[in-house]
Amino acid sequence: MRLPSLFTALFGVGLLLATPSEDEQVKRVVHNLMCTCGCPHLIGQCGGGEQCSVAPQLTQEITQLVVSGKTDEEIYALFESRYGQSVRAVPRAEGFNLLAWAFPFLGLFCGLLIVVVMVRHLKPEAAGVSSGKSAPAIDEEYRRMIDAELRK
Repeated sequence: MRLPSLFTALFGVGLLLATPSEDEQVKRVVHNLMCTCGCPHLIGQCGGGEQCSVAPQLTQEITQLVVSGKTDEEIYALFESRYGQSVRAVPRAEGFNLLAWAFPFLGLFCGLLIVVVMVRHLKPEAAGVSSGKSAPAIDEEYRRMIDAELRK
């Protein structure tokens, strides 16, 4: 066997191993789209048979689209045009949807900032360091009363 044909054979096997099968593509798509029956589940997790009659139909439709050669993005676009953006399990990171990606991190940052400010504000002064405040002087009359009480 010559070197170029060996390389071509190995490269071809590598491409076959790298391309996902139709079943893997169907599984990937049904786990990235929401079921349209009204439940809060993905198509791949929605109950089949008597629980949900919509999920098996959607899975069958996705399988037919994959067999016909459609890519994941083409299938997502088709379902989005039919059912709206809410059919996607994860919103695309563009436009108004960026807020859905940014708010959790923004909330975490603000919470952390509040905690840091509160801890610094409530932190006691270091021991042994004078704060510049002196103890209030006790009036001489009260000192005599304390001394008299202690002598008893």
